[in-house]
Amino acid sequence: MLRQNLSEHYNPELLPILDINNSSLPFQINAKLFVMALQGLEYKTQILTASVFWIFTWKDEIFRWDHYLEYKNISRLTVKASDVWVPEVFIVNDVRKMPIRNTGDNEEYVIVKSNGYMTWFPAKELQTSCAVDVSKYPFDTQACTIRMEAWYHDNKSFVLNTIGSGIETSDAHFVENGEWDILNLSANPFQYQDYADNSSAYSGIHYKLILKRRSSYLLITTAFPFVILMALNLLVIVIPTECGEKLGFCMSQFLTMIVFLTLIAQDMPSSSLTISYYTCIISLQILVSGITILIVAISTYLQTRTLEDRPSYLVRVMFSPIGYFQDSNRKKRCTGVRDFRQEGVITWLDIDRRLNCGLNILLLLNVIATVSIFVFVII
Repeated sequence: MLRQNLSEHYNPELLPILDINNSSLPFQINAKLFVMALQGLEYKTQILTASVFWIFTWKDEIFRWDHYLEYKNISRLTVKASDVWVPEVFIVNDVRKMPIRNTGDNEEYVIVKSNGYMTWFPAKELQTSCAVDVSKYPFDTQACTIRMEAWYHDNKSFVLNTIGSGIETSDAHFVENGEWDILNLSANPFQYQDYADNSSAYSGIHYKLILKRRSSYLLITTAFPFVILMALNLLVIVIPTECGEKLGFCMSQFLTMIVFLTLIAQDMPSSSLTISYYTCIISLQILVSGITILIVAISTYLQTRTLEDRPSYLVRVMFSPIGYFQDSNRKKRCTGVRDFRQEGVITWLDIDRRLNCGLNILLLLNVIATVSIFVFVII
């Protein structure tokens, strides 16, 4: 009976104001967002998935009654959202379904009090676009936004306000995410101009979520194996060139780094706006491994040259700077052979030694550069 009487002269498509022409202030809608669960942030597609619900409150000047004098002290009702006016608001960066209001079998309900105060609890699984910054992967912090706007009513009709902080995690429903930790939540009401002619302003709320990656798992599965591979690459220094396995060892390290880079790239977005320092480090290791293979292959070839062969003048000039890093009192590799260096002649054996000296310097500089990037840039 009460519901029939209230709905008799009620139009859910119109703003619930008794006299719209004499209303000097816009209709006030209060909203608060609660995060129930954070399913995750997909790096490849750059989509944040979260389960949330809102609390919308407003005062309906038409759908109300005096519960003391009539209707047997009924102070509140629960009605379908389609039977009363509810604000038409949209999540404009949702990639699946922008309207918050559900229709059909999943329609929500509105709690109505006798004084006209209404409370609406729409729930939704959001999939919002989030531009990720992968530069400090896997120690990254991401800032994702949820943008809620009123499209069909400008700020002269109604205005969206926040309740308290505007956004919180639901204490009763929140489920921790194993990959991401929520550092901070904030909500800021804003107004934006009409896209057509800028003649009207519309109301909205900008929700911001600051997420920090829980890096323990990635440290064990990616960073730790990478450090081991980089350390193994230093073994090239101690393996003699005469050993036929040196070149094969370098090739296996080179291929392992390429596979490692491929595995990391599978989780990264195909974007050139931001590139992970971690990816750059792996690419650096691939470059160093390629140079190592080149030097080892040349060194293996030089081992086949005889002492009577003389390098050209251009080759001697190219490798002369590296000779300063060599030990002047180095022992000879071959006994019973005349030392041509005493006569001021550079042999292919000297070129080989200088190549290996340059390789050792390159590998040590590579370790220093990699550690510096990890400590001062990524972490």
